[in-house]
Amino acid sequence: MTNEERLGSVSSGGRPDDEDHFFELIAQPKYMIGSVAKMLRVNDHVVRDTIALMGLELERGDTGRKPRLFTTENVFDIADFRRRRGLLTWDTPTATVVVYSAKGGVGKTTLAAELSVQWSFRGLKVLAIDLDTQGNLTQMMGYDPELERDSDTPFDSTHLVEYNFGSLFTIPPILPTPVSLRDVVKKPYGENGPHLIPADVTLANLEDALLNAQVRDFQVLRLLQRGLTKPVPNLDFSGYDIILFDAPPSTSMLTNTTLLASDLCISPVALDALSFKGLSILGGRLINMREQVGRSPSVVAVPTFYRDNRRRVTKVMDRLKEHYGKILSTGMIRESEEFKRSSIEREIPISLAYPGSKVAIPDLQAISDEMLILIKNIMENQRAKRGGE
Repeated sequence: MTNEERLGSVSSGGRPDDEDHFFELIAQPKYMIGSVAKMLRVNDHVVRDTIALMGLELERGDTGRKPRLFTTENVFDIADFRRRRGLLTWDTPTATVVVYSAKGGVGKTTLAAELSVQWSFRGLKVLAIDLDTQGNLTQMMGYDPELERDSDTPFDSTHLVEYNFGSLFTIPPILPTPVSLRDVVKKPYGENGPHLIPADVTLANLEDALLNAQVRDFQVLRLLQRGLTKPVPNLDFSGYDIILFDAPPSTSMLTNTTLLASDLCISPVALDALSFKGLSILGGRLINMREQVGRSPSVVAVPTFYRDNRRRVTKVMDRLKEHYGKILSTGMIRESEEFKRSSIEREIPISLAYPGSKVAIPDLQAISDEMLILIKNIMENQRAKRGGE
């Protein structure tokens, strides 16, 4: 079986069915022009004209009319080219966003992965940071947190996770020497796709270091500010439009310091009775944070797993609107096989695996656009406030 045959289901929006080639599929999916147009929200003619202007050389299929085959890297390169030509605009200062819910099983990591991909389709430079020692986001981006350099594995070393977010800190004695950001960051989809700071079990060292650190509440904020306002080659976040954290549902010092450092907290809410408890816990934490340190992120709750033909779901949705209407997103993510599978199996992001989905993709596009508008408003308000001081 050829690579094209293995990858054909990905090109047409289906699910890869050859588990032996899982990592190969994540690293090098192929798409035909129609799928690329759907990802970038343009028509086929725009894609053809753009690749002609770029002088982009593409692989050809070996069947029928030998169609052009695009890699994920090609898709993000096209998005970057369109932004550089002024067709996609974003002039907002770097925003820090955390996807967090006190309740598990709400599609949190899936939403984080999809936002990073959808925003990159819009030409934005996104750095996704996995803060969960289980490394679910890391796996969705094609890396194996359990893989060791000396392990007996057929996969090459590019899938190894050797560093994590904690590697950037200097908090003696647990974290005595920082690693360069350039060595920590992974680029699963090339230079212009979303970048990733992966996670593995050794990220727990950062939690231990924070618990013993001075001024521990501000450690993440200070690191980000140094990398944004006084960037140096080893710590430079200034090239990113959005820094997106995927935080674990557990209560931890790392989660608290990340919430404190963020401009916006996106909290996915599965439409069940326990959703209210998760939002209540988050609200309480943020109130305490603002009272104690005078800062907390804006919050938006995003409903997930919505089905309008289930009475229980619609009743929960009505209660959410009644109690949390001011922070509830306009859009929602409907229940679909793609979203459910992604939330459980941690495979390649839906936006890359199923570009033709008639349920998941429109919802994800709408949510990603709504979040961008919200981020832009938050950052502009912050800028205006600083100007008035």
